[in-house]
Amino acid sequence: MINCDFHVHSTYCDGKNTLEEIAEAAVKKQMTALGFSGHSHTSFDESYCMSAESTEKYILNVKNLKLKYKDILPIYLGIEMDRFSDLDNLSRFDYVIGSVHYVKKDGCYLPVDESEEVFLKGIKEHYDGDIIGFCEDYFKEVCCLAEIDEVDIIGHIDLVTKFNEGGRLFDTADSRYVSAVDEALGRLAAKGKILEINTGAMSRGYRKTPYPEESILLKWQKLGGRIIFLGAAHSTDGLCFEFNEAEKLAKKCGFSSAVVVSGRAAKTVAKKVPGENFPLHWLNLS
Repeated sequence: MINCDFHVHSTYCDGKNTLEEIAEAAVKKQMTALGFSGHSHTSFDESYCMSAESTEKYILNVKNLKLKYKDILPIYLGIEMDRFSDLDNLSRFDYVIGSVHYVKKDGCYLPVDESEEVFLKGIKEHYDGDIIGFCEDYFKEVCCLAEIDEVDIIGHIDLVTKFNEGGRLFDTADSRYVSAVDEALGRLAAKGKILEINTGAMSRGYRKTPYPEESILLKWQKLGGRIIFLGAAHSTDGLCFEFNEAEKLAKKCGFSSAVVVSGRAAKTVAKKVPGENFPLHWLNLS
Protein backbone atom coordinates (compact mmCIF):
# COMPACT_ATOMS: atom_id res chain seq x y z
CA MET A 1 0.00 0.00 0.00
CA ILE A 2 1.23 3.47 -0.89
CA ASN A 3 1.60 5.47 2.30
CA CYS A 4 2.48 8.97 1.10
CA ASP A 5 0.25 11.82 -0.01
CA PHE A 6 1.03 15.05 -1.87
CA HIS A 7 -2.39 16.65 -2.43
CA VAL A 8 -3.09 18.09 1.02
CA HIS A 9 -4.86 21.29 2.11
CA SER A 10 -4.47 23.12 5.40
CA THR A 11 -5.98 26.13 7.17
CA TYR A 12 -3.96 28.32 4.82
CA CYS A 13 -6.73 27.66 2.30
CA ASP A 14 -9.87 25.54 2.76
CA GLY A 15 -8.47 22.77 4.94
CA LYS A 16 -9.50 22.06 8.52
CA ASN A 17 -6.08 21.43 10.09
CA THR A 18 -2.87 23.42 10.41
CA LEU A 19 0.30 22.35 8.64
CA GLU A 20 1.75 21.27 11.97
CA GLU A 21 -1.29 19.16 12.85
CA ILE A 22 -1.14 17.47 9.47
CA ALA A 23 2.57 16.71 9.79
CA GLU A 24 2.00 15.24 13.25
CA ALA A 25 -0.84 13.08 11.90
CA ALA A 26 1.36 11.90 9.03
CA VAL A 27 4.01 10.78 11.49
CA LYS A 28 1.41 8.92 13.57
CA LYS A 29 0.15 7.23 10.40
CA GLN A 30 3.78 6.25 9.68
CA MET A 31 3.59 7.89 6.28
CA THR A 32 6.73 7.72 4.17
CA ALA A 33 6.38 11.26 2.74
CA LEU A 34 4.04 14.24 2.86
CA GLY A 35 3.46 17.08 0.41
CA PHE A 36 1.38 20.20 0.98
CA SER A 37 -0.53 21.74 -1.93
CA GLY A 38 -2.33 24.92 -0.90
CA HIS A 39 -4.85 26.41 -3.31
CA SER A 40 -3.24 29.19 -5.32
CA HIS A 41 -4.74 32.67 -5.38
CA THR A 42 -7.64 33.46 -7.71
CA SER A 43 -8.56 37.15 -7.57
CA PHE A 44 -12.22 36.68 -8.51
CA ASP A 45 -12.87 34.16 -5.70
CA GLU A 46 -10.80 34.33 -2.53
CA SER A 47 -13.19 32.21 -0.46
CA TYR A 48 -11.14 29.01 -0.70
CA CYS A 49 -7.60 29.99 -1.64
CA MET A 50 -4.48 31.62 -0.25
CA SER A 51 -3.89 35.33 -0.65
CA ALA A 52 -0.58 36.63 -1.96
CA GLU A 53 0.48 37.40 1.60
CA SER A 54 -0.59 34.07 3.05
CA THR A 55 1.13 32.24 0.18
CA GLU A 56 4.46 33.65 1.34
CA LYS A 57 3.69 32.62 4.93
CA TYR A 58 2.68 29.17 3.69
CA ILE A 59 5.97 28.74 1.81
CA LEU A 60 8.00 29.77 4.86
CA ASN A 61 5.98 27.55 7.19
CA VAL A 62 6.42 24.47 4.99
CA LYS A 63 10.16 25.14 4.68
CA ASN A 64 10.41 25.33 8.46
CA LEU A 65 8.53 22.04 8.80
CA LYS A 66 10.89 20.46 6.30
CA LEU A 67 13.76 21.24 8.64
CA LYS A 68 11.88 20.24 11.79
CA TYR A 69 10.89 16.83 10.43
CA LYS A 70 13.92 16.16 8.21
CA ASP A 71 14.99 13.11 10.23
CA ILE A 72 11.44 11.78 10.64
CA LEU A 73 9.33 12.56 7.58
CA PRO A 74 10.23 13.93 4.13
CA ILE A 75 8.03 16.98 3.53
CA TYR A 76 7.56 18.71 0.17
CA LEU A 77 6.34 22.15 -0.84
CA GLY A 78 3.66 21.92 -3.50
CA ILE A 79 0.89 24.12 -4.83
CA GLU A 80 -2.46 23.40 -6.46
CA MET A 81 -2.64 25.99 -9.18
CA ASP A 82 -6.02 26.78 -10.65
CA ARG A 83 -6.26 27.31 -14.39
CA PHE A 84 -7.29 30.94 -13.75
CA SER A 85 -4.85 31.65 -10.94
CA ASP A 86 -2.69 34.78 -10.98
CA LEU A 87 0.17 33.00 -9.20
CA ASP A 88 3.60 33.31 -10.78
CA ASN A 89 7.12 32.09 -10.01
CA LEU A 90 6.09 28.45 -9.87
CA SER A 91 9.73 27.35 -9.76
CA ARG A 92 9.66 27.95 -5.98
CA PHE A 93 7.64 24.78 -5.50
CA ASP A 94 8.79 21.17 -5.47
CA TYR A 95 5.83 20.24 -7.66
CA VAL A 96 2.70 21.83 -9.14
CA ILE A 97 -0.77 20.31 -9.39
CA GLY A 98 -2.77 21.97 -12.16
CA SER A 99 -6.56 21.97 -11.72
CA VAL A 100 -9.68 23.51 -13.21
CA HIS A 101 -12.24 24.72 -10.66
CA TYR A 102 -14.13 27.17 -12.90
CA VAL A 103 -15.46 27.52 -16.41
CA LYS A 104 -15.45 31.05 -17.81
CA LYS A 105 -18.60 31.87 -19.73
CA ASP A 106 -20.13 35.25 -20.65
CA GLY A 107 -17.43 36.94 -18.59
CA CYS A 108 -18.42 34.94 -15.48
CA TYR A 109 -16.39 32.33 -13.61
CA LEU A 110 -18.75 29.42 -12.98
CA PRO A 111 -17.67 27.12 -10.11
CA VAL A 112 -17.36 23.45 -10.99
CA ASP A 113 -17.35 21.92 -7.52
CA GLU A 114 -18.63 24.46 -4.99
CA SER A 115 -22.02 22.78 -4.59
CA GLU A 116 -24.55 20.96 -6.75
CA GLU A 117 -26.91 23.93 -6.51
CA VAL A 118 -24.28 26.41 -7.74
CA PHE A 119 -23.10 23.96 -10.43
CA LEU A 120 -26.58 23.53 -11.89
CA LYS A 121 -27.48 27.22 -11.51
CA GLY A 122 -24.50 28.27 -13.64
CA ILE A 123 -25.38 25.72 -16.33
CA LYS A 124 -29.02 26.81 -16.39
CA GLU A 125 -28.18 30.51 -16.65
CA HIS A 126 -25.25 30.36 -19.06
CA TYR A 127 -25.75 27.10 -21.02
CA ASP A 128 -29.55 26.88 -21.16
CA GLY A 129 -29.26 23.71 -19.09
CA ASP A 130 -26.81 21.98 -21.44
CA ILE A 131 -24.58 20.14 -18.97
CA ILE A 132 -22.55 18.49 -21.71
CA GLY A 133 -21.83 21.90 -23.21
CA PHE A 134 -20.49 23.01 -19.84
CA CYS A 135 -18.36 19.84 -19.68
CA GLU A 136 -16.97 20.51 -23.15
CA ASP A 137 -15.80 23.95 -22.05
CA TYR A 138 -14.42 22.49 -18.82
CA PHE A 139 -12.21 20.03 -20.69
CA LYS A 140 -11.04 22.82 -23.00
CA GLU A 141 -9.66 24.51 -19.89
CA VAL A 142 -8.05 21.22 -18.84
CA CYS A 143 -6.34 21.17 -22.24
CA CYS A 144 -4.80 24.55 -21.42
CA LEU A 145 -2.97 23.00 -18.46
CA ALA A 146 -1.00 20.88 -20.92
CA GLU A 147 0.72 24.02 -22.18
CA ILE A 148 1.97 25.13 -18.75
CA ASP A 149 5.43 23.62 -18.43
CA GLU A 150 5.58 24.00 -14.64
CA VAL A 151 2.47 21.86 -14.13
CA ASP A 152 3.56 18.34 -13.21
CA ILE A 153 0.29 16.73 -12.13
CA ILE A 154 -3.27 17.14 -13.40
CA GLY A 155 -5.75 17.33 -10.52
CA HIS A 156 -9.12 15.51 -10.55
CA ILE A 157 -9.41 15.61 -14.33
CA ASP A 158 -13.13 14.78 -14.36
CA LEU A 159 -14.15 17.07 -11.49
CA VAL A 160 -17.37 17.81 -13.41
CA THR A 161 -18.63 14.41 -12.22
CA LYS A 162 -18.41 15.34 -8.51
CA PHE A 163 -22.20 15.55 -8.16
CA ASN A 164 -22.93 12.92 -10.81
CA GLU A 165 -22.75 9.74 -8.72
CA GLY A 166 -24.54 6.96 -10.59
CA GLY A 167 -24.90 9.18 -13.66
CA ARG A 168 -27.87 10.98 -12.13
CA LEU A 169 -27.14 14.35 -13.80
CA PHE A 170 -25.62 13.37 -17.16
CA ASP A 171 -24.25 10.43 -19.12
CA THR A 172 -20.45 10.27 -19.34
CA ALA A 173 -20.87 7.95 -22.34
CA ASP A 174 -22.40 10.83 -24.33
CA SER A 175 -20.39 11.19 -27.54
CA ARG A 176 -19.76 14.91 -26.99
CA TYR A 177 -18.46 14.27 -23.48
CA VAL A 178 -16.25 11.40 -24.64
CA SER A 179 -14.81 13.52 -27.45
CA ALA A 180 -13.96 16.32 -25.01
CA VAL A 181 -12.27 13.88 -22.63
CA ASP A 182 -10.29 12.25 -25.43
CA GLU A 183 -8.99 15.60 -26.67
CA ALA A 184 -7.79 16.50 -23.19
CA LEU A 185 -6.14 13.13 -22.58
CA GLY A 186 -4.30 13.33 -25.88
CA ARG A 187 -3.01 16.82 -25.20
CA LEU A 188 -1.90 15.96 -21.66
CA ALA A 189 -0.22 12.71 -22.67
CA ALA A 190 1.71 14.46 -25.42
CA LYS A 191 3.16 16.82 -22.80
CA GLY A 192 4.05 14.05 -20.36
CA LYS A 193 1.72 15.19 -17.59
CA ILE A 194 0.90 12.92 -14.65
CA LEU A 195 -2.74 12.10 -13.89
CA GLU A 196 -3.79 11.84 -10.27
CA ILE A 197 -6.04 9.11 -8.99
CA ASN A 198 -7.82 11.25 -6.43
CA THR A 199 -9.84 9.90 -3.49
CA GLY A 200 -10.88 13.27 -2.08
CA ALA A 201 -14.53 13.10 -3.15
CA MET A 202 -14.73 9.66 -1.55
CA SER A 203 -13.46 10.93 1.80
CA ARG A 204 -16.03 13.73 1.76
CA GLY A 205 -18.94 11.51 0.73
CA TYR A 206 -19.57 12.71 -2.82
CA ARG A 207 -18.33 9.64 -4.70
CA LYS A 208 -17.87 5.93 -4.11
CA THR A 209 -14.93 5.70 -6.51
CA PRO A 210 -11.88 7.89 -7.19
CA TYR A 211 -11.41 10.48 -9.90
CA PRO A 212 -11.10 9.75 -12.74
CA GLU A 213 -13.63 7.14 -13.72
CA GLU A 214 -12.45 3.78 -15.02
CA SER A 215 -13.02 4.54 -18.72
CA ILE A 216 -10.64 7.50 -18.52
CA LEU A 217 -7.95 5.49 -16.74
CA LEU A 218 -8.16 2.74 -19.35
CA LYS A 219 -7.56 5.30 -22.10
CA TRP A 220 -4.75 6.96 -20.14
CA GLN A 221 -3.00 3.61 -19.70
CA LYS A 222 -3.17 2.94 -23.45
CA LEU A 223 -1.65 6.37 -24.06
CA GLY A 224 1.28 5.42 -21.83
CA GLY A 225 0.33 8.02 -19.25
CA ARG A 226 1.67 8.06 -15.70
CA ILE A 227 -0.41 8.14 -12.54
CA ILE A 228 -0.02 9.25 -8.93
CA PHE A 229 -2.22 8.43 -5.93
CA LEU A 230 -3.42 11.55 -4.09
CA GLY A 231 -6.00 12.10 -1.35
CA ALA A 232 -6.93 15.77 -1.85
CA ALA A 233 -7.11 15.78 1.93
CA HIS A 234 -8.86 18.69 3.60
CA SER A 235 -8.36 17.19 7.05
CA THR A 236 -6.03 14.68 8.67
CA ASP A 237 -8.67 11.97 8.13
CA GLY A 238 -8.27 12.38 4.37
CA LEU A 239 -4.57 11.52 4.25
CA CYS A 240 -4.02 8.50 1.96
CA PHE A 241 -7.77 7.85 2.09
CA GLU A 242 -8.71 4.48 0.55
CA PHE A 243 -5.47 4.27 -1.41
CA ASN A 244 -5.84 0.50 -1.32
CA GLU A 245 -9.01 0.82 -3.41
CA ALA A 246 -7.32 3.30 -5.72
CA GLU A 247 -4.46 0.85 -6.26
CA LYS A 248 -6.92 -1.93 -7.09
CA LEU A 249 -8.55 0.32 -9.68
CA ALA A 250 -5.17 1.20 -11.21
CA LYS A 251 -4.19 -2.45 -11.42
CA LYS A 252 -7.54 -3.29 -13.02
CA CYS A 253 -6.89 -0.63 -15.67
CA GLY A 254 -3.48 -2.10 -16.51
CA PHE A 255 -1.09 0.16 -14.59
CA SER A 256 2.03 -1.38 -13.12
CA SER A 257 3.69 1.74 -11.80
CA ALA A 258 2.93 4.98 -10.03
CA VAL A 259 4.75 8.22 -9.31
CA VAL A 260 5.69 9.76 -5.99
CA VAL A 261 7.24 13.13 -5.35
CA SER A 262 10.88 13.42 -4.34
CA GLY A 263 11.82 17.00 -5.14
CA ARG A 264 12.93 17.42 -8.71
CA ALA A 265 15.85 15.00 -8.81
CA ALA A 266 15.77 12.18 -11.36
CA LYS A 267 15.86 8.87 -9.50
CA THR A 268 13.95 5.59 -9.70
CA VAL A 269 13.38 3.09 -6.93
CA ALA A 270 11.33 -0.09 -7.31
CA LYS A 271 9.06 -1.50 -4.64
CA LYS A 272 6.52 -4.28 -4.51
CA VAL A 273 3.22 -4.06 -2.74
CA PRO A 274 3.16 -6.83 -0.11
CA GLY A 275 0.75 -9.58 -1.09
CA GLU A 276 0.03 -8.06 -4.48
CA ASN A 277 1.50 -8.80 -7.87
CA PHE A 278 1.65 -5.09 -8.56
CA PRO A 279 5.16 -3.65 -8.88
CA LEU A 280 5.16 0.04 -8.09
CA HIS A 281 8.09 2.02 -9.41
CA TRP A 282 8.51 5.09 -7.31
CA LEU A 283 9.43 7.60 -9.99
CA ASN A 284 10.56 11.08 -9.08
CA LEU A 285 9.29 14.15 -10.89
CA SER A 286 12.00 15.47 -13.16
